[in-house]
Amino acid sequence: MSENVEGRGPMLCLTMCAYRKAGLGEEEYRKYMTEVHAPRVRSMLVKYGIDKYSMAHNQNETRSLMGEIFDAQFANIADYDCIIQIQFRDVQQFVQLKEDPEYQKIIAPDHERFADTKRTK
Repeated sequence: MSENVEGRGPMLCLTMCAYRKAGLGEEEYRKYMTEVHAPRVRSMLVKYGIDKYSMAHNQNETRSLMGEIFDAQFANIADYDCIIQIQFRDVQQFVQLKEDPEYQKIIAPDHERFADTKRTK
């Protein structure tokens, strides 16, 4: 957690190691997340004062480059497709976001279109 800023509580960070839905190609997954899902989520993040939302894709091409830096300390290759981080000051911000009717009607079901929600950690 980062330090207290402007008298607000410490920064909380929800980190998800995400996997794409079976049958969905890497580029199709990346494109859906960046061009469809993220824009859907954006207004909800603003509405609930979420400080930061980021995603980094971990495609096969990227993983193959990691071999150049592996040594005894860095020997494991992560197999997830994307890492998502959501940062906020109060856990209730995220709880309220997930309880919002718009989230439940649009965002939550959207995850099933592109994500393997059972494998995602």
